[in-house]
Parts: sequence; C-alpha cells; structure tokens
Amino acid sequence: MLKKTCLAALAAISFGHSTQAEPDQTIIRLMNDAPTMLDFGIFRLERFLNGAGESSYSRVTYDWNSNRIVVSNRFFDGHTIIEAEAMQKCTIWINAMRELAGINLETGQLQSWKSSSEFARLFQHIGDVEREHADHDADEKQLDAKFHLVYVVADVTNAANENFSMTCEARLFGADFIISY
Repeated sequence: MLKKTCLAALAAISFGHSTQAEPDQTIIRLMNDAPTMLDFGIFRLERFLNGAGESSYSRVTYDWNSNRIVVSNRFFDGHTIIEAEAMQKCTIWINAMRELAGINLETGQLQSWKSSSEFARLFQHIGDVEREHADHDADEKQLDAKFHLVYVVADVTNAANENFSMTCEARLFGADFIISY
C-alpha cells in the first residue's frame, strides 16, 4: 500500500510540473522566414511527382550555381544491371517526366493545347491571385526553360564487366538526353 501511495505521489509530482519547451534560434528563424513561391512550387511539384506512380520518390531542388530547377530520381534495387537495361530505365523515367509535364514525346515540345508545362503551373499563383499578375504567361515560359531532369542508375555493368553508375540528364523540352558515367 505504501509503495502504491509513493508511486502515486511521484507520478503526481512528475506530471504536476509540466516543463515548457521553447523554440530555439533555428526554429525561431524558420518561423520568421516566409516561404517563397519557389519554395511552394518545389513542394507542390515534388508532391505531384511522388503521387504519380512511375516517378515515385522524385526530388526537386533549386541549383543556385546553374539557375535550374532540378527534378531527380535514382534507381537502385540491390542488383547489378547491364548497360542496355540502364539506358532503358533512363529513357522510361525521362519520358514519364516529360509526359507528366505535358510534353509531346515525338516533337519534344508542349502539347498543342498547352501554354506552359504542368511543372511551371505548380510554381504560379492560383485562382484570383493569378489575374493580378499580368506577366503570368511570360513567367511560365521562362520557368519552363529552367527545368532539368536527372536520373541516376546505380550498379550498372558493361560488356567488360566494369561496374559504375550511369547518370542521364535532359532539359524538360526535347527528345534526347545526355549520359555520363
């Protein structure tokens, strides 16, 4: 009985004095820093891509040095694959990104009924706010030129049995991509 009473008293003391945590300087700085349309667009594009199936786990970042919005992904399933299969995976992913953006895969340009890519649309104001921005269409066209696709295939082997990673890079518009090892 005495044990239960002591335990109850200890619990009451412990829960009776709630400690109040306060945000530290890092959190305060984050709370005072308003998100930009770039931040919001990156968030929206990443969310859009990661809900699209084939492109799951895509990452969107802004590269300050090249002034590009980079959409990237990586393939690694723990098994070595041959170079031809890696090329096929690059082609499939880059084409999937372009299709999601509204690019015609045959011409490498926007579908005829679109004025900008689906990617650029996610970086723009929506609803009534959009009407307040007269240069909205010009912004979207300039933004479309900034998208860069990067797909990395890890653990690739070639005919000489050399093991490496393959990186495939492409502009959003176009029908080709560049490969580096």
